[in-house]
Amino acid sequence: MKGIIKQISQINFGLMSPDDIRKMSVTKIETPDTYDEDGYPIENGLMDPHLGVIDPSLRCRACGAKGGECQGHFGSIDLARPVIHVGFGDTIHKILRSTCNSCGRILLTDTEIEDYRAKIDALKKNDESINDIVKEIYVTARRDKCPHCDEEQEDIKIDKPISIIEGDYKLTPSEVREKLEKNH
Repeated sequence: MKGIIKQISQINFGLMSPDDIRKMSVTKIETPDTYDEDGYPIENGLMDPHLGVIDPSLRCRACGAKGGECQGHFGSIDLARPVIHVGFGDTIHKILRSTCNSCGRILLTDTEIEDYRAKIDALKKNDESINDIVKEIYVTARRDKCPHCDEEQEDIKIDKPISIIEGDYKLTPSEVREKLEKNH
Protein backbone atom coordinates (compact mmCIF):
# COMPACT_ATOMS: atom_id res chain seq x y z
CA MET A 1 0.00 0.00 0.00
CA LYS A 2 1.46 3.31 -1.08
CA GLY A 3 1.02 6.26 1.29
CA ILE A 4 -0.39 9.60 0.25
CA ILE A 5 1.54 12.66 1.35
CA LYS A 6 -0.55 15.64 2.33
CA GLN A 7 0.62 19.04 3.39
CA ILE A 8 -1.04 20.69 6.39
CA SER A 9 -1.40 24.43 5.90
CA GLN A 10 -2.27 25.28 9.50
CA ILE A 11 -3.44 23.95 12.83
CA ASN A 12 -5.60 26.00 15.18
CA PHE A 13 -5.73 25.43 18.91
CA GLY A 14 -8.37 26.85 21.19
CA LEU A 15 -10.38 26.36 24.30
CA MET A 16 -13.87 24.98 24.60
CA SER A 17 -16.33 25.64 27.36
CA PRO A 18 -17.24 22.78 29.70
CA ASP A 19 -20.74 22.71 28.15
CA ASP A 20 -19.31 22.37 24.63
CA ILE A 21 -17.03 19.55 25.79
CA ARG A 22 -19.98 17.72 27.39
CA LYS A 23 -22.06 18.14 24.19
CA MET A 24 -19.27 16.73 21.99
CA SER A 25 -18.46 13.92 24.41
CA VAL A 26 -19.70 10.48 23.34
CA THR A 27 -20.11 9.26 26.92
CA LYS A 28 -19.81 10.39 30.50
CA ILE A 29 -17.13 8.50 32.43
CA GLU A 30 -18.51 7.63 35.87
CA THR A 31 -16.59 4.49 36.82
CA PRO A 32 -12.83 4.44 37.44
CA ASP A 33 -12.61 0.80 36.33
CA THR A 34 -11.72 -0.52 32.89
CA TYR A 35 -12.88 -4.15 32.45
CA ASP A 36 -15.39 -6.43 34.19
CA GLU A 37 -14.62 -9.94 35.50
CA ASP A 38 -15.15 -11.42 32.02
CA GLY A 39 -12.63 -9.05 30.44
CA TYR A 40 -15.17 -6.84 28.63
CA PRO A 41 -15.02 -3.04 28.82
CA ILE A 42 -17.29 -1.54 31.51
CA GLU A 43 -20.03 0.85 30.36
CA ASN A 44 -19.25 4.41 31.48
CA GLY A 45 -15.79 3.22 32.52
CA LEU A 46 -12.36 4.25 31.30
CA MET A 47 -12.50 1.77 28.39
CA ASP A 48 -16.20 2.32 27.51
CA PRO A 49 -16.89 0.93 24.00
CA HIS A 50 -18.23 4.38 22.95
CA LEU A 51 -14.65 5.72 23.17
CA GLY A 52 -13.41 3.28 20.54
CA VAL A 53 -12.29 -0.34 20.80
CA ILE A 54 -8.96 -2.12 20.49
CA ASP A 55 -10.27 -5.68 20.27
CA PRO A 56 -10.85 -6.59 16.57
CA SER A 57 -13.93 -8.67 17.52
CA LEU A 58 -15.71 -5.65 19.08
CA ARG A 59 -17.37 -2.68 17.39
CA CYS A 60 -17.19 0.91 18.53
CA ARG A 61 -20.56 1.97 19.93
CA ALA A 62 -20.11 5.56 18.69
CA CYS A 63 -19.30 4.95 15.01
CA GLY A 64 -19.76 1.20 14.51
CA ALA A 65 -16.21 0.59 13.23
CA LYS A 66 -14.17 -2.44 14.30
CA GLY A 67 -11.04 -2.23 16.44
CA GLY A 68 -8.18 -0.79 14.40
CA GLU A 69 -10.57 1.05 12.06
CA CYS A 70 -12.04 3.49 14.60
CA GLN A 71 -9.97 6.62 15.24
CA GLY A 72 -11.36 6.89 18.79
CA HIS A 73 -13.70 9.34 20.48
CA PHE A 74 -13.55 11.30 23.70
CA GLY A 75 -15.67 11.20 26.80
CA SER A 76 -16.04 13.57 29.71
CA ILE A 77 -15.48 13.30 33.44
CA ASP A 78 -17.19 15.58 35.95
CA LEU A 79 -14.59 16.25 38.61
CA ALA A 80 -15.54 16.46 42.29
CA ARG A 81 -13.81 19.86 42.53
CA PRO A 82 -12.84 22.41 39.89
CA VAL A 83 -9.15 22.44 38.99
CA ILE A 84 -6.91 24.89 37.20
CA HIS A 85 -5.75 23.49 33.87
CA VAL A 86 -2.07 22.66 34.30
CA GLY A 87 -1.28 24.22 30.92
CA PHE A 88 -2.70 27.61 31.87
CA GLY A 89 -1.82 27.89 35.58
CA ASP A 90 1.34 29.94 35.02
CA THR A 91 -0.37 32.30 32.56
CA ILE A 92 -3.36 32.81 34.88
CA HIS A 93 -0.97 33.55 37.74
CA LYS A 94 0.98 36.11 35.67
CA ILE A 95 -2.19 37.85 34.48
CA LEU A 96 -3.63 38.08 38.00
CA ARG A 97 -0.28 39.29 39.35
CA SER A 98 -0.04 41.96 36.62
CA THR A 99 -3.50 43.45 37.04
CA CYS A 100 -5.09 45.47 39.83
CA ASN A 101 -7.16 43.50 42.32
CA SER A 102 -9.48 46.50 42.69
CA CYS A 103 -9.95 48.30 39.35
CA GLY A 104 -8.82 45.45 37.05
CA ARG A 105 -6.40 47.56 34.99
CA ILE A 106 -2.88 46.44 34.15
CA LEU A 107 -0.33 47.64 36.71
CA LEU A 108 1.48 49.87 34.20
CA THR A 109 1.42 53.64 33.99
CA ASP A 110 -0.30 55.23 30.98
CA THR A 111 3.11 56.08 29.51
CA GLU A 112 4.32 52.49 29.90
CA ILE A 113 1.11 51.21 28.29
CA GLU A 114 1.64 53.45 25.24
CA ASP A 115 5.34 52.50 25.00
CA TYR A 116 4.60 48.78 25.15
CA ARG A 117 1.69 49.13 22.72
CA ALA A 118 4.04 50.83 20.21
CA LYS A 119 6.69 48.11 20.67
CA ILE A 120 4.11 45.34 20.20
CA ASP A 121 2.65 47.02 17.09
CA ALA A 122 6.15 47.37 15.59
CA LEU A 123 6.95 43.72 16.25
CA LYS A 124 3.63 42.57 14.77
CA LYS A 125 4.16 44.76 11.71
CA ASN A 126 7.48 42.98 11.11
CA ASP A 127 5.96 39.54 11.87
CA GLU A 128 8.28 39.15 14.88
CA SER A 129 7.54 37.36 18.14
CA ILE A 130 6.10 39.41 21.01
CA ASN A 131 7.03 36.81 23.65
CA ASP A 132 9.99 38.79 25.04
CA ILE A 133 7.89 41.97 25.33
CA VAL A 134 5.11 40.07 27.10
CA LYS A 135 7.66 38.68 29.59
CA GLU A 136 8.99 42.20 30.14
CA ILE A 137 5.45 43.47 30.75
CA TYR A 138 4.87 40.78 33.40
CA VAL A 139 8.05 41.84 35.20
CA THR A 140 7.32 45.58 34.96
CA ALA A 141 3.66 45.20 35.96
CA ARG A 142 4.46 43.41 39.21
CA ARG A 143 3.81 46.31 41.56
CA ASP A 144 2.70 46.73 45.15
CA LYS A 145 0.42 49.65 44.32
CA CYS A 146 -1.87 50.32 41.34
CA PRO A 147 -0.77 53.39 39.34
CA HIS A 148 -4.42 54.05 38.39
CA CYS A 149 -6.40 53.75 41.65
CA ASP A 150 -3.54 53.69 44.23
CA GLU A 151 -4.91 50.45 45.75
CA GLU A 152 -2.35 48.25 47.58
CA GLN A 153 -1.92 44.90 45.83
CA GLU A 154 -2.04 41.60 47.71
CA ASP A 155 0.48 38.95 46.67
CA ILE A 156 -1.04 36.17 44.57
CA LYS A 157 0.21 32.57 44.82
CA ILE A 158 -0.89 29.36 43.15
CA ASP A 159 -1.55 26.45 45.51
CA LYS A 160 -1.42 23.77 42.82
CA PRO A 161 -3.43 22.19 41.38
CA ILE A 162 -6.68 23.77 42.45
CA SER A 163 -6.24 27.08 44.25
CA ILE A 164 -4.97 30.58 43.75
CA ILE A 165 -4.25 32.50 46.94
CA GLU A 166 -4.55 36.29 47.08
CA GLY A 167 -2.95 37.55 50.28
CA ASP A 168 -4.36 35.26 52.97
CA TYR A 169 -7.56 34.47 51.04
CA LYS A 170 -7.96 31.36 48.82
CA LEU A 171 -9.81 32.19 45.59
CA THR A 172 -12.27 29.68 44.17
CA PRO A 173 -11.98 28.86 40.43
CA SER A 174 -15.17 30.89 39.82
CA GLU A 175 -13.60 33.90 41.58
CA VAL A 176 -10.48 33.50 39.44
CA ARG A 177 -12.68 33.34 36.32
CA GLU A 178 -14.50 36.53 37.42
CA LYS A 179 -11.18 38.33 38.00
CA LEU A 180 -9.87 37.24 34.60
CA GLU A 181 -13.08 38.39 32.88
CA LYS A 182 -12.96 41.71 34.77
CA ASN A 183 -9.33 42.19 33.72
CA HIS A 184 -9.99 41.26 30.09
